[in-house]
Amino acid sequence: MSLSDREYLQINQALFSLVNAYEERASEEDVAFTVAERSVIMVLGQLAPINSRQLAEAMHISPGPVSLQVQKLVEKGLIVKEQDRADRRNWWLNLTEDGQRAYQDTLSNAAQYTRDFLSALDEDEKQHLHRLLQKASHSLGYDWQ
Repeated sequence: MSLSDREYLQINQALFSLVNAYEERASEEDVAFTVAERSVIMVLGQLAPINSRQLAEAMHISPGPVSLQVQKLVEKGLIVKEQDRADRRNWWLNLTEDGQRAYQDTLSNAAQYTRDFLSALDEDEKQHLHRLLQKASHSLGYDWQ
């Protein structure tokens, strides 16, 4: 039996609630970085060195917003842009030492947030949810690191 539209909307609402709760908790605990900036830090921590176009593709968003976030993080000293010697139009993005620390903090905080949000589930339910979300994300073109 397939899900009803109401059940799909409930799933959508649950996902929205989790995202909203994550954003609220992150903003309460860390006013230095927005969720968007943390997202850029997370992707760079996993894939750097990459250029802005590759970063936008990896995040599945348009280059404009990515460029704004990158510029903010450059100004905060978390990202360094290095011009490609072979193609001077290309700029490589890397995390600075402070950026690496922010990446490690982001990883540990994200793991703890998720652990807290899923505390109502038993271990089997958490494993099942992980597999389902990984499958759904993969079908959208996202590959988890």
